[in-house]
Amino acid sequence: MRVATFNVHHCEGRDGAVDVARVADVIRATGAEVVALQELDMGLERTGFTNQPGELAAATGLTVEFHSLLQRGDGRYGIALASKEQRLDSELIHLPQQAREEPRGAVVARRGGITFVGTHLSRSRRARAAQIEALAVLAGRVEPPVVLMGDLNQAASGLGPLLAAGFRGPPRRWWTRPPRSIDHILAGPGLRVASQQILRTKASDHPALAAEIVREE
Repeated sequence: MRVATFNVHHCEGRDGAVDVARVADVIRATGAEVVALQELDMGLERTGFTNQPGELAAATGLTVEFHSLLQRGDGRYGIALASKEQRLDSELIHLPQQAREEPRGAVVARRGGITFVGTHLSRSRRARAAQIEALAVLAGRVEPPVVLMGDLNQAASGLGPLLAAGFRGPPRRWWTRPPRSIDHILAGPGLRVASQQILRTKASDHPALAAEIVREE
């Protein structure tokens, strides 16, 4: 199965332009069946009160299940899982929060015999450490096998609890990301990341990351 993760930065590109169609082009280019999306706006003034999850669904043909983490007036901001399935039945799990920082969470859904977890972790080292621990616990409670995807705001060297739980990225020969990459696709026990591709783009301040997930024999 081909999967992907993409922090879309509320569809604002490196050139400062907000362009949902450009982000949709990148999502389609991944060729993924399941995509974890971060930093989506719905009804916020800064992005023209648009419904970005709805517009991306219409442009890509994917089902985009959006979960709000932050509300400002009538607008919302959050994360999503997108899939070729007409319905994904995803659930939002809230992650530990420190003081008054931005709320964080993980979207969990089951598809094709695999549990997918999409997330966006804190920039705060202390909060992020607690969130990584919580993800490792969550991964042990949901139905295996599990794929974890998202903007973890952390290099692979700081993912100790997840690595201890058996999560792994691609083999070294497929390690196409920069050494300090903070976007990850990790496969839990029973699965492996067979290959990985980074899609560099001006559509966001993050690249998109795509990977082929296979079952271990």
